[in-house]
Amino acid sequence: MPRITASGIGFHYQQQGKGPDVVLVHGMTGDLSIWFLSQLLGTLSRSFRTTAYDLRGHGYSDVSPSGYTSADQARDLLAIMDALGIERAAVVGHSFGGVIALHAAVIDPERITALVLSDPSFAALRHLEDLNRWGHWESFRQEAANAGVELSGEHWYDLARFFDQVMHLEGERLLKFRQAVGLPGFKRLMRLAHTTCGEDAKAEAGLTLECIGSVDQPTLALFGSESPFLATAASLSELMPRCRQRLVPDARHRAPEENAVAFVALVEEFLLEQHSTVPASRTQP
Repeated sequence: MPRITASGIGFHYQQQGKGPDVVLVHGMTGDLSIWFLSQLLGTLSRSFRTTAYDLRGHGYSDVSPSGYTSADQARDLLAIMDALGIERAAVVGHSFGGVIALHAAVIDPERITALVLSDPSFAALRHLEDLNRWGHWESFRQEAANAGVELSGEHWYDLARFFDQVMHLEGERLLKFRQAVGLPGFKRLMRLAHTTCGEDAKAEAGLTLECIGSVDQPTLALFGSESPFLATAASLSELMPRCRQRLVPDARHRAPEENAVAFVALVEEFLLEQHSTVPASRTQP
């Protein structure tokens, strides 16, 4: 299992292929397996050197007690690139991974060549979203309630509240929740529940509207056609000068799982297009 040290902690990563670099960043509470299961890593590795890693506190990477804001983890991403000898890369980020990817482009724009932002939600744009208007919210909230966790439409973004509930589940409610998420999922959540991840994930962390609008790398805002965050998708297209929006049909928030074929095709098409427009002197072997 390949590991590197960056930002003072150990990260698990996987790398395949040759060519220009692409880095894949999964979302909060997930791990890099999403890129294998969707076949995105394998598909991109035909044309790119493709790297995926587990975020701090996730998968086989080390757990730190703090350091989970998008700014912290954007610096992790850049440090991982340093450790692996990746000078410049396109970055694909899903959910909070998209927030991390965009923040990295703000911190060090010369190193990020292009962005694919898959269904991210940004603290600076949170006022645009009302999950009570999302047609699937009630059914999702009921599923959570059946598993022993109460979700609030007002505080849908508050991972700290969610972790607090999980940590205090007992008896039948705890059993229902473990059955709903599975034992591996439950263990992943409990690892993070003892960190600052819940509080950090909801922080703006310096990623203001002005910062978002300053990113001029070619960007694909890729959202599920039934995503709860379509207002964010529209706003990104308006704020960012080189951002285009595409929808993954028959998908909600987790397009890499819900419609992997369409998701992978759209990502590959965009990245191949960007590579074909980069001057030869700026590409990497």
